[in-house]
Amino acid sequence: MPHGTLDRETLEAVGVLARAVERERVPGVLECRLLANALKRTLDSGRERELTEASRVFRTLDADLRDRIVARARVEAQQARAQAKAKTADHDVVTQEIPSLPRRAVEPKARAGSTFLAALNGLRPAATAGSRGAARDRLRAAVDSQRRVGQRTEPTLE
Repeated sequence: MPHGTLDRETLEAVGVLARAVERERVPGVLECRLLANALKRTLDSGRERELTEASRVFRTLDADLRDRIVARARVEAQQARAQAKAKTADHDVVTQEIPSLPRRAVEPKARAGSTFLAALNGLRPAATAGSRGAARDRLRAAVDSQRRVGQRTEPTLE
């Protein structure tokens, strides 16, 4: 296998992930479309470079959406394994439909690239106002921590 080329099993896993992204896609969220396109390019080319780009885009998604995609992909992978096993055993497979996970309303204009950027811009990064306050508190704590580190490392003139 040439350097930078993905093996068959990895491409199958990318295909499962691509189907999960399509099923959990949130309309109006650009990152969902970018991820779906990056995964499609990975499947088309079979190159590691495109998979790295898809990974980068996946990390920009909201944590809740990433969790839903991962959960969907796991179920899809289990179903694919069950179907493959059934084909070899000549049994009928009963496919269990996955109930849709509740989607939260997303306002495309208020969507930031990441929760960190959302916190910086004062946007609401998650579904509840409580998480906004928690994100703001974490951001303040991180800034205060960096200020304390910066104060300790400054040279003093004596």
